[in-house]
Amino acid sequence: MNTTEKSKTTLVVGASGATGKELVNQLLNLDQNVKIIVRSKSRIPSTWKANSKISIIENSILNLSDLQMQDYVKDCDAIASCLGHNLTFKGIYGHPRRLVTDATKKLVNASIHHKNKKPIKFVLMNTSGNSNRDLNESVPFSQKCVIALLRLLLPPHVDNEKAADYLRTENRSKS
Repeated sequence: MNTTEKSKTTLVVGASGATGKELVNQLLNLDQNVKIIVRSKSRIPSTWKANSKISIIENSILNLSDLQMQDYVKDCDAIASCLGHNLTFKGIYGHPRRLVTDATKKLVNASIHHKNKKPIKFVLMNTSGNSNRDLNESVPFSQKCVIALLRLLLPPHVDNEKAADYLRTENRSKS
């Protein structure tokens, strides 16, 4: 990398999960700066704690104020949300029921208020059961039935759909 070139910075939320850890490691291998927001440092690799390329913010993302979030995203080139619900009874049926949706809204709103000249890229890890409703795809009746059951029985599925829908629809008017 050219020494005059600014290193890219990516904010990763959900970095302590399986996918988040892999993403952070890949970003570090690309020599990027990484900011992570985690509820607890106890679930992240000890090598990260000593790595000068990582800034660790220990807090629940939904507890952060809008101003705090704006401060965290202001120098970022990208945001990656690897948030998900834990696969436990409490994680699936407990609170927060709209973790992914509410965090997505908070992150997008903070990125809109940043002072950078170029837009911040946003990547949302989502469920394989979600589809892009902007595409005019024919969906078999059997698949519609399975998705309806998922929506009924698994609140995290609905949360993932709503987060993607927010990026797909609501956010267009703000960009």
